[in-house]
Amino acid sequence: MRRPLVFVFLAALLAPVGTLAQQGTTELRGSLIDSQGGVLPGVTIVVRNQETGIFRETISNDDGTYFLSGLVPGTYEITAELQGFKKFARRDVRLEIGRTATVPISLEVGALTEVVTVTGTNSNLDLTSKEVGGTVTARELTGLPSVNRNFVGVIGILPGVIPSISTESFGSDSISVNGQDSRNNNYMLDGANNNDDVIGQRAGTQARTAIEAVQEFQVITNQFDAEFGRTTGAIINAVTKQGSNAFRGVLFGYFQDAAMTERDFFAELNDLEKPDTSQQQFGGTIGGPIVRDKAHFFFSLERVRIDEGITINVPTRPEFNRTTTEETRVWNTVVRFDNQINANNTWGVRWLREESPQLNQIIGNVTLEAAREEFDVDQTVVGTLNSVLGNTRFNTLRVAWTQEDVAFANPCFNSGRNQAACPPTLDFQTFVTQQSTTASARVNDAYQIEDTLAWFIPGRRGDHDVKLGVQWQHSQADSRNEGNLNGTFQFSQSDAAFDAANFRTYPDRLSIRVPGASRSFNKNQSFGAFIQDKWKLSDHLTVTGGVRYDVEHVTLPETDNPLFDDPNNWPVDTNNVAPRVGFAYNFGDSRTLLRGGYGRFYDKTHFELIGAVHTNTPFTTSFTRQFPLNNFDPGPLQGLRPSDPFLANGPVLTDAIRAQIAALFPPGTTVRNTGATFDNPDRVLPYTDQVSFGVERQLRDDFTISADYVHAFGRDQLMAVQLNPTLRATTSVTSPNVRQGSATLTAITDALQQRFVNFGRFTGNVTTFQNVGETDYDALLVQAQKRYSNNYMARVSYTLSNSRGNTTSQGLPFSQFQVLDNLNLDLNQGPTNFDQRHNLVVSGMAIVPRTGGFTVSWVARALSGTPFTLFDSRVDDDRNGTVTDPLPAGSYSGSGSNSITVENDGGRNGAYGPGFFKLDLRLGYTLNFNAPQRLELFGEVFNVTNRANFADPTGDQASANFLRLTQLSSSNNARLAQLGVRFVF
Repeated sequence: MRRPLVFVFLAALLAPVGTLAQQGTTELRGSLIDSQGGVLPGVTIVVRNQETGIFRETISNDDGTYFLSGLVPGTYEITAELQGFKKFARRDVRLEIGRTATVPISLEVGALTEVVTVTGTNSNLDLTSKEVGGTVTARELTGLPSVNRNFVGVIGILPGVIPSISTESFGSDSISVNGQDSRNNNYMLDGANNNDDVIGQRAGTQARTAIEAVQEFQVITNQFDAEFGRTTGAIINAVTKQGSNAFRGVLFGYFQDAAMTERDFFAELNDLEKPDTSQQQFGGTIGGPIVRDKAHFFFSLERVRIDEGITINVPTRPEFNRTTTEETRVWNTVVRFDNQINANNTWGVRWLREESPQLNQIIGNVTLEAAREEFDVDQTVVGTLNSVLGNTRFNTLRVAWTQEDVAFANPCFNSGRNQAACPPTLDFQTFVTQQSTTASARVNDAYQIEDTLAWFIPGRRGDHDVKLGVQWQHSQADSRNEGNLNGTFQFSQSDAAFDAANFRTYPDRLSIRVPGASRSFNKNQSFGAFIQDKWKLSDHLTVTGGVRYDVEHVTLPETDNPLFDDPNNWPVDTNNVAPRVGFAYNFGDSRTLLRGGYGRFYDKTHFELIGAVHTNTPFTTSFTRQFPLNNFDPGPLQGLRPSDPFLANGPVLTDAIRAQIAALFPPGTTVRNTGATFDNPDRVLPYTDQVSFGVERQLRDDFTISADYVHAFGRDQLMAVQLNPTLRATTSVTSPNVRQGSATLTAITDALQQRFVNFGRFTGNVTTFQNVGETDYDALLVQAQKRYSNNYMARVSYTLSNSRGNTTSQGLPFSQFQVLDNLNLDLNQGPTNFDQRHNLVVSGMAIVPRTGGFTVSWVARALSGTPFTLFDSRVDDDRNGTVTDPLPAGSYSGSGSNSITVENDGGRNGAYGPGFFKLDLRLGYTLNFNAPQRLELFGEVFNVTNRANFADPTGDQASANFLRLTQLSSSNNARLAQLGVRFVF
């Protein structure tokens, strides 16, 4: 199947046809008629960007139609000329990213020197599209209150999108779409890749784009066309600003300090000192002509200085409670150049770079002593060449490079570069202290080349907008990990401080990386090709049909994997044919649109999820060893001294103990691993099928409403499978875990024993991957949007959804119900980790009448809680060594301060945590000078009601914090104010 498809696409690319796809651009179409309604072929149409002067020219076809693609989003003037008719001119036609605007043109008989100027607004509906999503404009980006001014968070004003505003790592806001893992999105900037190929998009874009540098962006949550691939989530399609024929720019500053910030809930509860917080974000943009109407530049510079308040709350050990600040210092730079060589060719290049070191990070339930640091440099460069190849043909060639150079570590490691010399980490039941285990770094590069062509073919039983293209990307990640070389002592049933006289306070397990640092190098070559036809059968009906093909080669070391006959024959899924069909039907007034479609969408392989194939091999230079190997030491839970010699003297790694470990696993050598991760030769790419049907109605020129039903079913989702399962004799957690092995593992070890003398049996975890996960998502997406006019705009978005499956859908999950070889996936059925039933967002902005320039804007969000599992870690009901067996259905309550009561449906994710509500408000005043100069002064209040939005509590009935709210949501902030100023010129 693969070879014929490749030949088809290569042959298509050699054909002299083309127009640009919608990756960062827009399209314009229409028809030419005279005053009697007759079609007008041969009319010259010029479309000119009113800001830059850059233009495109075309001639109407025999049936009077015209079509232009590859236009940069913006405001345009359209003119049309034909001898014997008056010249037609229409200004202020707004073309939005990723949308097709329809503008009919009517010419009157007369002299060409006469000009008929037409005013009015074009339809807000894309009358040709089946896609579900929305567009966010620059006015919303800069006019709505945003606590950290990251455009990814602003995406959350659209239906079907749940944002996570990160307070842990700067620029790491992410979104969940269609009830899926936030990894499964595709961020594009100026049509090019802006993704993290290691961890996926769970931390948002690879390189953050400053809000002032973004012109607008489009989010397609469902039914995107075949030109988009390698994702089962959403397409976030952003474009940066470009220079114009006049020097234009912005100077801005945003300022916070402790005097404008409330103490958060736990700082107030524990009467802790208010942290000395501050934040300054300032900078500017400027763009202008190098040569009028031909060459333009744009430059953006942003400086961010943040001392963010952090509250540490450890209810069982209040001596650790305190407030502190996380220090972030950022430089963000954007440079863009655009040039129109002639009427048929334009090119441009854009470079984005952000450096964002962060100190004193508190991530998770850790104390100040376990803080870590991050040093991150992200950048992306894209070059684009656009060429007109004929009256209806256009081609775009795009080359891009994206890089992340990041290091995560702790102050001890950074001071001496020797994680093994740092104190061990103490991992108690509800918190971690003494030392962070983190000490890793990686450089991730992605190189991309793509060419996109199409052919607008009129008058063939309707008009055909045929697009086709090929895309190639090479990704690689060079990673080094010294994490946990210092060792971690675990206290699984206790939060009590260590007391040498009290054996219940002793650790019950030690984990430590041996014999040295881990090093891996990941590579992925991916190829994609597509062809699609947007067939306009009539003025009312457009049918879209297309198919996409993707194949990727992830280079993996299968050297010691007996499941593979050839160690260089790693899994390559060649069956990723993705059909996509849909329709868009508009009624006679072109103000009501019915749309629907079906599509298949394949995901890509994230290095993080399969990285253990590189690092957890049968023979390795680095792996994590547990002591005891297969279970917690039963002594501390029974009030006895631990029997394991490395635990017997408490949480101390003496030189003698380290020498003993070194003797077992000599440094600098390749050692026999106690476990391993074996790749699966049958592994394939996960996919999601989507079905949707919706209606959109333009009630006024500036007001639309829409409703869409979406069903998405994910199949072949990757899950981790234990090949060396354990089984206890009893349900008590003190009962030893005895390795049982499996038929697959027996075959693997028999083969390895034939190759290696005295190989023996695996005594630790042995895992592989299987495509056995399934998810289902249903949603009703409703939106009402009043676009900016008459000095105000507003948007209301509501999503009612349900996400469920036999997997949590997050990362690479196990089935917690696996017993021996049986995964018991029927028992693993339940809500996904991203199931939030209700999502309501109300946003808008307005200039208050008769005040001379007083402005107000707001964003209010209400969310249902997320699901979690109730269990008792003291009992292992199915004896499989996993102590998260769900509690029976019923009502459960915590004890102590800030405890809650939940209704548990039983099973995985049977309970739901607290909901979320946040109101952000901006009040300001605008002083208008000579246009476009204006000065905006404003104050913002985030979380106006000062509501404490909590993270889910622990569902472990054995924990002292069972159903107690001890942490705030990562998207929460205490009420804080911010002063801002923008000078636009």
